[in-house]
Amino acid sequence: MNQQEAIQNAWALTEAIEAAVSQNDWARAAELDAARAPLVMSLQGNQPAEALAVIKQVQASMEAVAARAKDAQAALSTTYRRSMDGAKAVSRYHQAARF
Repeated sequence: MNQQEAIQNAWALTEAIEAAVSQNDWARAAELDAARAPLVMSLQGNQPAEALAVIKQVQASMEAVAARAKDAQAALSTTYRRSMDGAKAVSRYHQAARF
C-alpha cells in the first residue's frame, strides 16, 4: 500500500470512528482505532500539501475523539458512583428495617 492509499484509508477509518463516537459506540470506535493505528504509524514525514491537510484532519479528529472519550468516561464514573451510593443507601435502609 502506498502512502496516498494509507492516508485515504486512515481518513476513511477516522470518519467511521467519528460516526461510532457520535452513536456512543465506544467498542466499535476502539476496533476502528486499532485498525487505523498501523496506517497512521506507517505515514512518512515528507508528504504533499494535500496529504498533509488530510493528516492534520486525522490528528484533529483524534484529539476531539480523545476529549469526548474523557468526558464520556467522567460521566460514566459519575453515574456509577451515584448508582453505588444508591445501592448502599438501600442496603442501609434494609439493615435498619431489620432492627
